[in-house]
Amino acid sequence: MRPKTRLDPVVKLEEKREEQRLAEMSAAARALKAAEEHLEQQRLQARADHRRTGSVCDWHLADLSHARALSDVRAAEHAVSQASTAQVASRDRYTEAYMRAEAIRRVAAARADEILQAREQAERREQDELGVLRFARAAA
Repeated sequence: MRPKTRLDPVVKLEEKREEQRLAEMSAAARALKAAEEHLEQQRLQARADHRRTGSVCDWHLADLSHARALSDVRAAEHAVSQASTAQVASRDRYTEAYMRAEAIRRVAAARADEILQAREQAERREQDELGVLRFARAAA
């Protein structure tokens, strides 16, 4: 059984922070995917040709609509760029939290190993002393 150390609460806090950063990273990935899908939809709408035979007003309206669609594509591209930046930042924060938690876990594990070794050494010393006492009784 692993002995308790004073670092255990710190390890739990760091693991909780790591899990939060992981959740943030997955949310950023979902936001990026949604922004990319929205961009693809906007591009498909912008590629569509809605001009048909008709009056000049109809053509002018179609051109205005197409200009608006291109503007929407640029806005969607900007949203993808922002989502991508947010995802990179989120991934960096998660990596930092993971590395910090892993370092603290290693320190806690090393401390637990030291405690176990000290216990084993004390038990061996006690067993040696008992063996010496039994040998002295047997010899007497």
